[in-house]
Amino acid sequence: MKAYILNHVLVYSLILLVAGSCAKPKDLTPLGSAGVPVNTTNPTQTFDSTGRQLVASGTFRNGVHTVSGTVKLYEKSGKQTLVFTNFATDGGPDLRIYLAADTQAGNFTEVQRLTTTGNFYVDLTTPLRLDQQRFVLIWCKQFSVHFGNAELKQ
Repeated sequence: MKAYILNHVLVYSLILLVAGSCAKPKDLTPLGSAGVPVNTTNPTQTFDSTGRQLVASGTFRNGVHTVSGTVKLYEKSGKQTLVFTNFATDGGPDLRIYLAADTQAGNFTEVQRLTTTGNFYVDLTTPLRLDQQRFVLIWCKQFSVHFGNAELKQ
């Protein structure tokens, strides 16, 4: 009987170990180390605010994890850009940047997978309406966990 119980404990431990390894946090690449925001897909492109209007900004607050830095929303000729400055967060297995109506990911739009920290910018493909989505969330999609957020204020 003891061998039977020991075998089951070992099997369940092995299953938990394998399942837990699937949730390993992904490494985030620091960008814009010179303080100048760069493009997440092409880090040789720096952010140029010339002719852009600052629409809103916010400071990140912790959710379940530590998140810090600021985010600003700029607009030029109908195109919008989120600019992250001194951004840092704990790692996670499936982090995303969401725009949402609240901190619980209500009425959210996924911007992109989060792969970086530091100073970077993201061009929005869908226009943001602050009356409908005023929160920038750092969200673990795999486990539906709110890492942190910034409320965009005009």
